[in-house]
Amino acid sequence: MTEQRPGANSVVHSFYPTVILLSLLLTGGFFTANSIFNKHFRQYKSAKDIPEALFKKQWLYGKVTAVGDGDNFHFFHTPGGVLGGWGSLRSVPKLQVVANDASTEVPQSGSWWQKLFNNKVSNYKQHFMSLHVPYRGRRSLPTISVRLCGVDAPERAHFGKDAQPFSDEAMNWLRYKILGQRVWIKPLAVDQYGRCIARVERWSWYKGWQNISIEMLKEGLGVVYEGKVNAEFDNQENIYRYEEAISKNAKRGLWSMRKFESPGAFKKRT
Repeated sequence: MTEQRPGANSVVHSFYPTVILLSLLLTGGFFTANSIFNKHFRQYKSAKDIPEALFKKQWLYGKVTAVGDGDNFHFFHTPGGVLGGWGSLRSVPKLQVVANDASTEVPQSGSWWQKLFNNKVSNYKQHFMSLHVPYRGRRSLPTISVRLCGVDAPERAHFGKDAQPFSDEAMNWLRYKILGQRVWIKPLAVDQYGRCIARVERWSWYKGWQNISIEMLKEGLGVVYEGKVNAEFDNQENIYRYEEAISKNAKRGLWSMRKFESPGAFKKRT
């Protein structure tokens, strides 16, 4: 006759619920972790990767790795910053440092206040082209192509077309301002070229938060965007037009020219 152990069945019956409970906890934990990762730490490598729910609502943090024109650049998304493992577990692209060779700078005349406030075209051009860009941009990286919202910089030479005055100056200023720097972008839309139209902000201990589009208008290196399609201002259009009017009245940058053709009119004509 076989002897039956009285506690065996109770052990088995209590074991199964424990396994099921642990499985549910592990599964739930996995989905929770995956949801948190996708929401806060997932890297977007192009404008098309950005979920529609983020547009006009959330900000993305990252590094500027290249500037392609006076109003657009390449953005390497680093979600979560240091907390997201960037710089330790996840690598951030490094840019080549460019030495400041004074012998190659554009000759400048007059004192610093004359270069900043003199309304002569040549002085403004010399000032902006003499700004030292400390880094060399890198292409062929998994980056988001970003177009500054609300502004239009002078057109550079493309497809055999001549460049507009102050186009090189605008690009050099933008490189000086943000290349190699960490910035925040707020996606607003995607244009016909697949670029993310965004409000771009940079923190400076000296000036605090700076809207790069508005800073460009203050310098007289761009105009308020004229087109009806892809016109995005993130509810700040009045500020954009105010700063443009101030620069125009003071004849800063491109407004120092006697005859000025807006980038929009230039593109239509050519």
